[in-house]
Amino acid sequence: MTGEVKAQTPLIAKIASDKVLCYISMALLAALPVVELFTEILKSTKLKAFRTWYPSFHQPYVVGIFGIILTLFVILSFIGRSAAGKFRFYVADVFYFTLMAFMLISMFCSQNFGVFSEGQKYYMEHPTHFLCYYGLFYAGSMIEDTKLRRNVLATYVIVAIIQGIVAFLQTRGIEISYCLFEADRPGYTATYGLLQNTNFYGTLSCVLTAATSGLFIMSSKIFKKKALKWAIFALAILMFYTMIASMARLAWLGLGAMILMYIISFVIMRKGAIDNDSLRQIIIDFITLIIGFIVVIILNIILEPSITDKLEQTSEDVAEITETGNVNIGNGRGDIWRAALSSVPRHWATGIGLDNLTAAFREQPGWQKGMYVQAKGHCEYIHTLATQGVFALVNYVALLLYATVSTVKGIVHEKNDIKRSFLWIFFGVFVAYISQALVSSSVMNVAPYFWLILGLVTPRIKPISFKK
Repeated sequence: MTGEVKAQTPLIAKIASDKVLCYISMALLAALPVVELFTEILKSTKLKAFRTWYPSFHQPYVVGIFGIILTLFVILSFIGRSAAGKFRFYVADVFYFTLMAFMLISMFCSQNFGVFSEGQKYYMEHPTHFLCYYGLFYAGSMIEDTKLRRNVLATYVIVAIIQGIVAFLQTRGIEISYCLFEADRPGYTATYGLLQNTNFYGTLSCVLTAATSGLFIMSSKIFKKKALKWAIFALAILMFYTMIASMARLAWLGLGAMILMYIISFVIMRKGAIDNDSLRQIIIDFITLIIGFIVVIILNIILEPSITDKLEQTSEDVAEITETGNVNIGNGRGDIWRAALSSVPRHWATGIGLDNLTAAFREQPGWQKGMYVQAKGHCEYIHTLATQGVFALVNYVALLLYATVSTVKGIVHEKNDIKRSFLWIFFGVFVAYISQALVSSSVMNVAPYFWLILGLVTPRIKPISFKK
C-alpha cells in the first residue's frame, strides 16, 4: 500500500493493506490441507454425523468462500487507492480486470449455463473458484515487502511438511481414509497426499518441490542457521521423493523445466548484479540438491519400479506417435485435445463455456449418450482456449510472458540479495507450474498455490500513464 493512501485514508489502507491480503492468502493455502486432514480423520471414524462426508468434501467450499472474501478485499483495495486522490493503475490491475472479464463472458455465454465439470464438486472449478484465483493474483502483486514474502514462503514450507508426511505414509501403504480417485491410481502405493488424485498431487508436489528447492539453493542469502538450511534440504528431498512416487510424469516436466531455468540463469547472472562469491555458493548448493535428487532416483530404480515403468510407458507413447502419428499420450490426452480443439471454430470468441469441456465431446459427429466425455482438457492452455475462447487464451499467455520478462529483468538487476533470492525462488516455482500445465489440468485445490506465485512475479514497478 502506497504512503499516500496510508496518510489520507488510514482506515481503508489498513483494512485492505498488502499485509492483510498476504495473511488472507496464507490462510487459504494453509487451510486447504488442514481442512482436508480433519475431513478424512472424521470420516474414518465412521460416526453417523460424518457419514455423508467424503475425501475432498470441504475443499471446494473453502476455495469458494475465500474467493468471495478476496474479491471484497480487492474492491476495498481499489477504493483505498482511489481515495488517496492520485490513483495509480498498474499492468497487474489491467490483467486482473481482463481475467475477470473473460471468465464472466465465458460463464454467461456457456453452452450449458450453470454447469461446471458435470457438477462434480471435487473436480469442477466454480466461478467463485476463479474469483479466488484472480484475488490471489491481485494479492500477490501487492505483496512487495520482504518480510511478507518470507512469510509466504514459510506457508509453502508448512504445506510441504503436511503434504509430504501424508504422502510418504501412503508410499508405505498407510492411508487416513481412502483415495477418491482410486480407479485412476497407477499403483497401490502411488501418492496422492491430501488431494485424492495422483496427478493432482504430482502438480502440487512439483510446486512444493520447486519452492523448497529454491529455498535451499538460495539458503546462503536467506538463512543464518545451518540447521535450518539442511532441514529445508531434507524437506526438498522428501517432496521430490513423494513427487516421484505419485507416478505423474507431468511433474517430471515441471521440475525439469525448473532445473533448466536455474542452469540458464546461472550463466546469465555472471553479468548480473550479484557478486561472484555469492553466485558460486548458490551454484554449489544447486549441485548439492541435484546430487540429492539423483540419489533418490537411483534408490527408486533399485527398490521400486515406478520410474522404470513410467519410462517404458513414455517410450511406448513416443513409438506410437512416430509410427502412427496418433498423439494420444498419457491416458488418452490426444483424444481429449482433439475434442477440445474441434469446438474452437464454433466457439472461438467466448469458448464453449466456463469449465464446460464436456460439451465439446457432445458436439462431435456421431457422439451418443453414454460415450466418453472428459471435463478437463489435460492441458491448461487448450482447456482455456476451448472453454473461454481465443481472446482469453491470448490474455493469459500475455500475462505469463509479461511476468516472465519482468521477473528476469528483476533478478538480473536487483542489487538487494534477499529480494533477488525471493524473486528467483518464485520464478522457479512459476516456471515449474507453467511447464507441467502443458499436460495437466487446473483444479481448485492446487491452482491457488500457483496464482499467488503468479502475482508475486508480476511487479508493480511503474504505473501506467494515460497522458498523451
